[in-house]
Amino acid sequence: MSQPASRPAPIPTRSQRQGDDYLVSAADRRAYAERGYITLEHVLREDEVQAIEAIYDRFSSGAITGMGRDLCDMSGTYDMAFNDYALVNAMLPRIYLPSLQGNCFERISASISRQLLGEDMTLDYDQFLSKKPNCPRAAFAMHQDMGYWPVGTPDTRTATCSLAITDSLLANGCIQFIPGTHLARRLFPHRPKGADAGTADRSTSHTLEMELPAGAEVVHQEVRRGSITVHDEWVVHGSGGNGSDQWRKTYVIAYRSQATVAYERSIGFTHSHNDRVNWKTALDLV
Repeated sequence: MSQPASRPAPIPTRSQRQGDDYLVSAADRRAYAERGYITLEHVLREDEVQAIEAIYDRFSSGAITGMGRDLCDMSGTYDMAFNDYALVNAMLPRIYLPSLQGNCFERISASISRQLLGEDMTLDYDQFLSKKPNCPRAAFAMHQDMGYWPVGTPDTRTATCSLAITDSLLANGCIQFIPGTHLARRLFPHRPKGADAGTADRSTSHTLEMELPAGAEVVHQEVRRGSITVHDEWVVHGSGGNGSDQWRKTYVIAYRSQATVAYERSIGFTHSHNDRVNWKTALDLV
């Protein structure tokens, strides 16, 4: 006798942690589609954040060696000395420290990405971002993530999940968005950071920056420790410098479709700053 087909779990009326998972409400799913970002509260417990933070601090202090350009400053150029970094960026930490793989944030954020965008979503890359205290230069220029992606990806669905390991507040340079800028699926003009002054290009500075659209409404999104933002790859976002006397720490994991990740890897695109493959990005077509 055949078994009855299982029914999908009901969508909750509010987003909430449930056991080892996090359930995203219908309202937040709609908001993600309409605004291009959402904030989900209390995604990780305090003990879980503490365990991740102990690993995180090893990267932000430079204790993990052999990373090459994957340990860099996202507010400056590759040739900066580590002690001069303002916005410490550690790319692909799960590759350099495999024991990080499968941690609680990976598991829960993977579930969140599938709830928002479909069962074929898979981990594309991870990243640790640290803003030094009392450092106005620790700013992330406004940009769209699509400026970094190779041209020709078969599917641009993305859920970029950013965990606040410390409170992310206006005073320490919380993330900011321009709601709805993802809807047109159009890349605004970008340039390498510093290129307008003739001081940098993509070979010396990975970071892109852009002029804000006329009349843009910038929303500063404060996020408490253990909570996350999730954003779309087309939405315009960035963050200001850190004017506080405490570090601002963020753990980013981005999810894309299995087909897209397979395409990226097939052309040698791993999100490592050490990659030497000469692919075209959307920026080249602007």
